[in-house]
Amino acid sequence: MIETSALATQIYKVLRNDIISGLFAPGDKLDIIELANKYGVSRSPVKEAVNQLVHEGLIEILPRKGTYITQLRFKDCIEALDARFMVETWSAEQAIMYVSDNEIDNWKQIMDKMDSLLIVQPFSYESYSKLDMEFHQLLVQWARNQKVQHIYNSINPLISLARVGYSEVFENSLKRHKDHQNMFEALKNRDLSSLIDALQQHNHSLKEDLKLHWNEQLYGPIDE
Repeated sequence: MIETSALATQIYKVLRNDIISGLFAPGDKLDIIELANKYGVSRSPVKEAVNQLVHEGLIEILPRKGTYITQLRFKDCIEALDARFMVETWSAEQAIMYVSDNEIDNWKQIMDKMDSLLIVQPFSYESYSKLDMEFHQLLVQWARNQKVQHIYNSINPLISLARVGYSEVFENSLKRHKDHQNMFEALKNRDLSSLIDALQQHNHSLKEDLKLHWNEQLYGPIDE
């Protein structure tokens, strides 16, 4: 049982990353047997991993049809962005009181790595996206509340799934990177008002990109 659970955890991490990075597209059907053969394991740990991803909302099981990568509605994505903004705003209010200078320096180091990726072609969106997620997660982590952090970590995968298939990832990343710089400057100066403004601008930009790039054939009508 311990071995099966350990395998399930490994498969969960790999499959989750494959979904978020776009290896699977929303609506793709998953075959448990094929996945088990791919990973060289029995079906049990694959089923356990899939069930974890169902709980996160990245996979859905349709009765008498099969197992699929979740097809999000536009409304689901907007609500996820609003929920993330709510958590980040609350976290900003807490973090600005407790964050240390060394932790702020860590934020700067992550931002510098993001800067370096934006000047290299071909642009590695997968690498940039991981740093972007780490950048935002640290702000929530500095609020020193594990329950809030758990809620936040359950929201982010849905947002990443919604962005699968974007064709202009470099232009969008470059455009929004200024928001990260503004967040850093505001936190460094302990300026809560400016930090919340930067978070709000970032959230608005993400919503606008989502509206612009929403693919009705892939995801469904925008007003669903």
